[in-house]
Amino acid sequence: MVKNKVIQCPHCGKSSSEMVEEEEFKHAEKISKILKSNKTAYEKKIALFNWLKSLDVGKLQSEEDQRVNSLLLSRLYNELAKQSIKEYKKKTAEIFSKENGK
Repeated sequence: MVKNKVIQCPHCGKSSSEMVEEEEFKHAEKISKILKSNKTAYEKKIALFNWLKSLDVGKLQSEEDQRVNSLLLSRLYNELAKQSIKEYKKKTAEIFSKENGK
């Protein structure tokens, strides 16, 4: 449903009247809410991933749906792996610095 709304910019406060798709406006608000939350960058990525996965973009064929979900999961696992490697390197550096400091 298309509605004529007055939109106020959250950065400068200026208002403008535009035709806005209500659903798109809700998506932008949800993304903004996640990005402005007090969560860590990692938690925000997970929240955005979960939101994206739940987004209804129309009916996909079963095979297409599986392909898209596999792609999304691979990106999530990639981010998890990067985070784990960073934590591993940090812990390893802490252990070696303690051993060298004795």
